[in-house]
This record gives sequence, C-alpha cells and structure tokens, in this order.
Amino acid sequence: MNVTLRHLRAAVAVATTGSFRRAAETVHLSQPALSLAISELEGELGVRLFDRTSRSVAITELGESFVQGARGVLADFDRLVQEVGEVAQSRRGRVVVSCVSSIAGRVMPLALERCAERYPQVDVTVHDDVAMGVLNTVRSREADFGLTIEPAELGEGMAFEPLQQDRFHVVFPREHALARKKRVAWRDLNGIRFIALSTTSGTHQMIRGEMVRQGVVLGSSTPVSHLSTVHGMLEAGFGVSVLPVIALPVAGHPTLTSRPLVNPPLSRTIGVYSRRDRSFSPAASAFVEVVRSVLRELAASRPKAGSLQV
Repeated sequence: MNVTLRHLRAAVAVATTGSFRRAAETVHLSQPALSLAISELEGELGVRLFDRTSRSVAITELGESFVQGARGVLADFDRLVQEVGEVAQSRRGRVVVSCVSSIAGRVMPLALERCAERYPQVDVTVHDDVAMGVLNTVRSREADFGLTIEPAELGEGMAFEPLQQDRFHVVFPREHALARKKRVAWRDLNGIRFIALSTTSGTHQMIRGEMVRQGVVLGSSTPVSHLSTVHGMLEAGFGVSVLPVIALPVAGHPTLTSRPLVNPPLSRTIGVYSRRDRSFSPAASAFVEVVRSVLRELAASRPKAGSLQV
C-alpha cells in the first residue's frame, strides 16, 4: 500500500474545511491535484472516504475514523520533525572525542571552554591516548571522532580531515647552551641527554625516524608516557626534548624556552579522524567547529620560525 503524508494531509484538509476548493488552498495544491490525491488514497484503501456531488462534500463513517487516525499520525510526525530540528539548531547532545595527549593538554581546555559558552547543551567527554589508541578507539566506534596526527595508513572505511600544520621545536632550560642559538639543527642534538615522549606515540616515531636519517647520536634517551612528565623533567634541568609547537611550555615560562628545529624542519599534520560510514551528529559537528577555531587562535599566537621564545 502506497499511502503518503501528502494523501493524509489532503484527507484531513477536506474533512476540516468541508470543501475541496478550501482544502486545496490549505495544503497549497491546485484543486485538480487535491482531487487526484483523494482519489488515489481511496483507491489504495479500497473505501470511499468522502461522498461528493457538484455542490457538496460529506465525510463517510469510515472516512471520519480514518481522518481521526490521520490527524494523530500527522501530529506525531510534525512533532518529531520539530524535535529533530530543535536538536540540530541548538546543537545539543553528547560527544566522545579521542585525542592524542600532546594535543589534548593545550587544545582541549580551550575547546571545552568555548563549547560551553557557545553550545551549553553539548556534553563532551575527552579520552587522551597515544596515536594508535586514538585510531583504534574511533575504528571501534567508542569515540565519535579522533583529534590526532595524520596516520601513515588511514585504514579501510576511515577518513582524515587536515586542520593544522604543527612544527617541531627543541625545548630546554633557559641556561642551556642551545639557548644561544636562534635555530637548532639536528646535528646540534648529538651527545645530549634527551627526554622522549612515549615510544608508542606517533610524535616519537616521527622524531626518532628523522634522527636516524640525520645520523643523530644521543648521549642518552629517557622515554616518558605523559607530556606533563616531559615538562616536569625539563623544568628540573634533566635534559632536552623535541616537541610540536602546540605542546610547548606556555609562553613566558620562567625556566624553559624553545627554538625552531631546522636542517631540515619537521612538522606534523593535526586533523580529525573519523569513520566514513558514521555521519557527525549536530553536537559533534559543533565541537569540531570549536576545535578549528581554537587551533586557528593557537596558530596565530605560536612562535614564528627563526624567532626567539623568551
């Protein structure tokens, strides 16, 4: 049976107005189109809903019962459309984001604050993890999307939307010998005591790979799991680290400074990792929009290549 909302609205309009002409005006159809809709509906149902002559229209007993039910169906449908529209407009709902820790610490606090201001009905949960953990969480549908560095391989059915380039700097105590340089080359890292951010992180793999290509031989290397530990060890004067700009200590840090890493420079691409078969909810789209704006703000305030961070 092929009964549509158009048929239901036509029948309700005729029953309400008692006139095909006035009913046609109500549902914004021509009178012939309305008459055809009623004929089609009666043909599908196999009953007559209206007795009509050239001068009058009267609803039948079966017609009254049908129109009463049709009003309920249309009311439920219109209510559903209104509720969905309100959700889309207000951007309310729950969002689960998986984020690499080197991004989470700097981006997420600002993004959560902006989101609360702009979309107070959006509830965001953040899971920070290493890059591979972020990819797996999104693939298994445990998160709506991931905020991570561009993976070497997307994986079947996955997508990556680039948002920002993030260049690497060398970070060290202000009194370190490297502080006399405007830029630090890879060869300047030979023999130093190095603090590495997690051997399982995507950032570590990028840095270590470039060190191998440049023939860098470290004095020692101490891997740690969390960015906060890297900062703490740097503050204690334990060694030197290489971090992306977004993970650098705050500007004006009392004991730490950084320089751009050159010959060659190294950067990573930050973006949104998601499933192709899973559309973003209005709430998730709103939060991605907020993350974009936060990344733009951070990019505008980041240290420029070749400049000193004091």
